[in-house]
Amino acid sequence: MALNRQLWIAIASVMVIAFVSSLAISFQSARAYFEEQLHLKNIDNANTLALTLSQVEKDPVLIDLMIAAQFDTGHYQRLELVAPNGEPITARTRPTDEVGDVPGWFAELAELRVDPGVAQVPDGWQQYGTLHVESLSGFALEALWDTTVEMFLWFFGIAAVLGLLGSMVLKSLTRPLDDVVDQAESIGNQRFIATPEPRTLEFRRVVRSMNILSARVRDMLGEERSRLEDMRQRLQRDSLTGVGNRGRFDDVLAALLADDDPNRQHGLFLLRVVDLAEINRQLGHQQTDALIQAVAHRLQATAGAHRDQFSDDHVARLNGSDFALILTDLLDARPIADYLIEAMRGLADQHGGDLPIQIALAGGRFGSTDERSAILIRLDDALARAEHRGTTDLEWAVQGEDVDRLHGSDEWREIFRTAIAGRRIHAAHFATRRLDGRLIHREAMLRLENDHRTWTAGQFLPWARRLGLLPELDLTIFEHELERLAESDDIEPVALNLSIDSLLDESTRSRLMDRLIAHAAIAGRVSIEVAERAVIEHPAAFREFCTATVPLGYRPGIEKAGLALTDIEALHELGLAYIKLDRSLTTDLVGSESNRNYLRGITGMAHAIGLTVIADGVRSAEEITLLGQLGVDGVSGPGVAD
Repeated sequence: MALNRQLWIAIASVMVIAFVSSLAISFQSARAYFEEQLHLKNIDNANTLALTLSQVEKDPVLIDLMIAAQFDTGHYQRLELVAPNGEPITARTRPTDEVGDVPGWFAELAELRVDPGVAQVPDGWQQYGTLHVESLSGFALEALWDTTVEMFLWFFGIAAVLGLLGSMVLKSLTRPLDDVVDQAESIGNQRFIATPEPRTLEFRRVVRSMNILSARVRDMLGEERSRLEDMRQRLQRDSLTGVGNRGRFDDVLAALLADDDPNRQHGLFLLRVVDLAEINRQLGHQQTDALIQAVAHRLQATAGAHRDQFSDDHVARLNGSDFALILTDLLDARPIADYLIEAMRGLADQHGGDLPIQIALAGGRFGSTDERSAILIRLDDALARAEHRGTTDLEWAVQGEDVDRLHGSDEWREIFRTAIAGRRIHAAHFATRRLDGRLIHREAMLRLENDHRTWTAGQFLPWARRLGLLPELDLTIFEHELERLAESDDIEPVALNLSIDSLLDESTRSRLMDRLIAHAAIAGRVSIEVAERAVIEHPAAFREFCTATVPLGYRPGIEKAGLALTDIEALHELGLAYIKLDRSLTTDLVGSESNRNYLRGITGMAHAIGLTVIADGVRSAEEITLLGQLGVDGVSGPGVAD
C-alpha cells in the first residue's frame, strides 16, 4: 500500500478515535448538565406553581383551569396534582416529547432521565395535594444533537486539513524515495545504476548501500573487461593493424559454413601486398609497417562505405602480406570490388614513390553448402592470376550470376509490398533450451511466402536491407507474433530479432513501442534481440530502447555477442536478460585452450551481472557438454531438440 494512502488511513483512524473519545466525554458531560438543569427547573416551577395554588380558593374547577393555563404555555411534559390519598385531582400530559430534527436513534441513545419537581400545596393548615412537574426535554436533545454535529464537522475539517498538509509534507519527504525505488527496481532488473544520495538519513543509508553494490559490480566488470580485452587482443587481433588475425578468420569462416540456412550468400575478398620482403628492404621497417596499417584501414573503410550491402564485416590479416575481408549476406559484390580496387591503387601510388607497389586482389562468393578448402583454392587461384598481371587489380574466383546479383530491385520492392500487405510474412520457430532441456524461448526466424514458395531470411533480407524495408519487416513480424501470443497463455515464449534500423527510425520506433505497450500483459514471454555490432555503433538508441521495454517486462538481449562485448559501455546498466554468443566463438573449442579460456571469461562476466549465456549453432551433445563446462547456460542450433 502506498505511503500516502497509509498516511490518510492513519490520520483518519486517529481522528475517529479522537472524535469518538471527545464525543463520549462531551456527550456525557452535556447530558449530565442538561439533566441537572432540567431537574432544578422542575423544582423551581413546582414550588412556584404550588405557592400560587396555595393562595387561591380550592375549587376543583379553578384549580384545573390554573393547571391547564400553566400547562398550555408549552414548556411542560407533565403537570399533575395528586390528593393526599393518592387520587389525582387534575393532570395534564403530552403524549410524546417533541425533539424537532433529532434522529430517533440519537434520541434513544441520548435519552435524558430527569426527576420531576415535587412540591406540596397546602390548604390552610392542611395538605391539599402534591404537585408533580416535568419540563419538556426536547430542546435539550436538540442542543445536544447540534453540539454533536458541530463537533463532527470540526473534526472532519481538521482531519481533511491535516491529511492534505501531511500529504504535502510526505510527498516532499518521500520524493527521494522514488529514486530509491527506481534504483532498487533497476538492480532487480540487472541494471546496476548509481543515484545521488538524498538528505533523509534513512534513505541516504539505503541509497549509499545500493550505490556501493553498483560500484563494486562496475569495478568488477571493469577489471573483467580489461582482462577479456587483453585476451581478445592476444587471441583474435593482429598486433600491428588491430584487425583480426588468421585464427579469427578461420573461426568466422567456419561459423558461416556451419550456418543452417543454405540460402545465405557471403562475400570474400583476399588481398596480397606482392613482394613484401623487397618492399621492406627498400622502404624500411617503419614505412612498410605504415603501408600494412594503411591497407588494413582501407579495407575497414571500404566495408564502412557500403554498409547497406551486407550485414556484418570481418577484416583479418592472414600473414605478413595477405589480408581477408568477409562480408556476410552480401547483396552485390561489384561496387565493393570497384571501390576496393581504386582504394588500393591510390594506396600503392601514395606509398610506393619510385618503388612500384602491386596489391593483388581476389573476390568471390560462398555459402554454407561450400567446402572450406574449395573456397580457399578458388580464391588462391584467382589471387595468383591477379598477382601475375603485375598491376593492382582484382580477379574473380567465380563468374556470372554469383557476381552479378544486383538486378530486379523493382521486382523485389513489389514482392515485399505485396507480402507485407497480404500478411505473408511469418516466422519459423526454433527452440533455445537450457542444458537440462528446459525451454528458454523459441527464436522466430523470418519467412516470406511468394508464388507458393517459402523463402528463408537469407534469400530476401539482403534485398530488404538494400531497399530500406527492414523496419517494415520488423513491425510486421512483431505484430504477427505479439497477436499470436496474446491469443493464449499456453503459447511458448518467443525471441524476436530487431534490426537497429527500426530503433534509429523515429516513426518505426514509435509504432513499435505502441505495439509493445499495448501487449504489455505478455511481455514476460517476449525476448527481443539486437546484434552486438548495432549495440556498439548506436549505444544511445539501444539504451533508450532498454529503458523503455525493461519496466514493461520484456527481455532484451544481445545476439552475435562476445566478439566485442567489452566495448559496450555500462553493460550492467542496460537491464539485459541474456546474451547469445556469436557462432565463431564456439566452432573450435576442442582444439583451442585459448578459445575456451576466452569463452569462460565471457560467461563469468555475464553471470556476474545476472545474464543468461546462450550458445548458438550447437550441433552435437558433445558440444553441449563442453559448453556447459565453460559456463554456458543455454544452447540453440541443429543439435538441440525442437
